[in-house]
Amino acid sequence: MFKLIIQSILLIYLVLMVYHTILLQKFNINGVITEFNDYDKIKENETILNPVITKKIYNFDVNNSRYEFLQDIINYKNKNESYVYKNYELFEKIVTEDMIFNYNIFDESYLYFPIYQSITIITGKNSIPLKKCIHNKNIIGVLEGSATIYLFNPKHKDEILNKNNNEIKKWGHKKFIEKGDILIIPPYWSYIEEIEDSIIQYHIDIDSYMTFVPNYIKDS
Repeated sequence: MFKLIIQSILLIYLVLMVYHTILLQKFNINGVITEFNDYDKIKENETILNPVITKKIYNFDVNNSRYEFLQDIINYKNKNESYVYKNYELFEKIVTEDMIFNYNIFDESYLYFPIYQSITIITGKNSIPLKKCIHNKNIIGVLEGSATIYLFNPKHKDEILNKNNNEIKKWGHKKFIEKGDILIIPPYWSYIEEIEDSIIQYHIDIDSYMTFVPNYIKDS
């Protein structure tokens, strides 16, 4: 009897996992970047699968003594090229709660598991090659510096696959981002970034109880 109950629970979970994974791949064929600071508008556009840019004011000064350890990584004064992408340990050292977007505003936040939080630091004239946003919520916040980001609707997946940044820009929604900007990117959209000087940004990638297994496999 106990075995039958366990098997039934696993079967139900597998069915729900497949359903939510398929649901996650839906996209807005006419999706555009929207800009709002109002939480209701952010939620509305996130629901219809539009990328959203919002702003947040916070105190972050890379020259503060608290962040002295960053100098060896970013070489801020000399602007030598360095590249750190999605480092999880640095997030804990750098980011405080007042700096990040309050993702608990979303109605399904009670389902969030797990939540991956990381830091990207890039200096010098550099770029981030094509990255796909596979999670339920994909949030990028600029702590310092600026970049030009191109967001690609999933409808262009065949046009941008296995090509360099310059070849695919024409398919992207172009946006200049700077300190305080926060992007909420729908699932299965992709992006590239071009950095002229430097940027420090955080990533918050969120799955749900129903999607974390397939998303973990895809991200491995």
